Amino acid sequence: MNPPAMATTGRWWSAEGFIDAVCQHTHTVQSLAYQSIEPDSPMFLPAPVDLHVHGGGGHDCMHGDKAIRGMLATHARHGTCAMLATSVTAPLDDISEFIASVSRVIQTPEKHSARLLGAHLEGPFISPHKLGAQPPYATELNLQQVEDWIGSGVVRVITYAPEVDPHGDLLDLCQRNNIRAQLGHTNCSWNEAQLALQNGCGVTHLFNAMSGVSHRNGGAATAALAYAEYAEIIIDGLHVEKAAFDAARRAIPKLYSVTDGTAASAMPDGRYQLGTHHVTKSDNKVVLQDGTLAGSCLTQIQVIAQLRQWNIDWHTIGLMTSNIPAQWIGETSLGSIAPGSDAHWLEIRHDTPVAIWLSGVRYVLPAEEGASG
Repeated sequence: MNPPAMATTGRWWSAEGFIDAVCQHTHTVQSLAYQSIEPDSPMFLPAPVDLHVHGGGGHDCMHGDKAIRGMLATHARHGTCAMLATSVTAPLDDISEFIASVSRVIQTPEKHSARLLGAHLEGPFISPHKLGAQPPYATELNLQQVEDWIGSGVVRVITYAPEVDPHGDLLDLCQRNNIRAQLGHTNCSWNEAQLALQNGCGVTHLFNAMSGVSHRNGGAATAALAYAEYAEIIIDGLHVEKAAFDAARRAIPKLYSVTDGTAASAMPDGRYQLGTHHVTKSDNKVVLQDGTLAGSCLTQIQVIAQLRQWNIDWHTIGLMTSNIPAQWIGETSLGSIAPGSDAHWLEIRHDTPVAIWLSGVRYVLPAEEGASG
C-alpha cells in the first residue's frame, strides 16, 4: 500500500531559479503547484550528491562493508543524500575486495543513510610522481583487471593519469561501459590532458595532485581551465584558495564540489586511517606525517558554509553540490526537484541548512562550524 502524499510549502529550487510552491510528495515528488508563501518559509535545494568520499565518522571505506555503512550514515546526518564510495590506490586484490564490499552494501541499503551510488576508483593507474596522499601503489595500466572490476556493475568513476594510457585504451573502455573517466594524480602535459578532455574525460580535485598552471609548458590544470566541461573541486579553503576557485568557475561550465572526505569527517581532532596511511586531523585539516594534505574532514554543511563565505548564491550552490554531479554520472532522479525525482532535499532557513529530507522524511542537521577559509 502506497503511503499518503504529504504537502510541503516553501521556495523550491529549479534549474531556472526558485519557485514559491506547495510540493505534493511521498518518497518521490508527485507535483509542484505555484502558491504564495509566508516571508519566513523555508527554501529547498536538491540534497547534495558527493562523488568523491573516502570515509567519515571514523570509518575508512577501504575497510569493508561495516565501514562503508558507517560512512553513509555519517554523511547523511551531515547533509549528503547520495555518494560514491572512493577507493585509494592500493594493491589490486585490495581494490577488488573494496568493490565487492560496495556491491554488497548497494544490494542491502539501510534507511536513514545516504544512498550508495557505486564506486569511484581513485587509482591505481596514476603517476607515482603525483601521489599526493595516495598510498604508494601506483602501477601500470592493466586493462584486463579494469574489465574485471567493471564487470561488478558498480564502478561509476575511474580516476587515472593520461600518461599511463597513451593510446586512450582505458578512456575507450570507460566510454563503452558508461563509466566516467577523470584525469587526476597526473604529471601529464597539457597536450596529453587536452586529448583526454576532448574525448569526454572529467577532472579529479582540480589543481590538487596534478601538473599545474603556467603560461608555458602548462600541465593538466592548464588544460582543465582551457578545455574541461566537468571538473570536481574541494571546497574547504585549504586545498584551493578563493582566487583559484573563482578562476575555475569562470573557465569550467560544470564545476562541482566534492568533499574528498576521510574517516576524520565529522570527528574530533586525532589520528585516523586513509587506506594504509595514518593521518592526523587538526584545525579542520587532515595531513600525513610530513604535512601533506590527505583528503579532507569536510561535511556538506561545511562545504556550504565555505561557499556562502565566498559569496556563492543558493541557486549556484544547488547546482554545484547536487545538480551537476548527479548529471555527470547520469542519476536522473537526483539533483533536481521535479515530478518523479526522489524527495531528497536540503532545507534552508535564515540562510542556514537546518534539515535534510531523505525519501520525504525530515531529519534535523547538527549545528556545525563552517569550514575554515
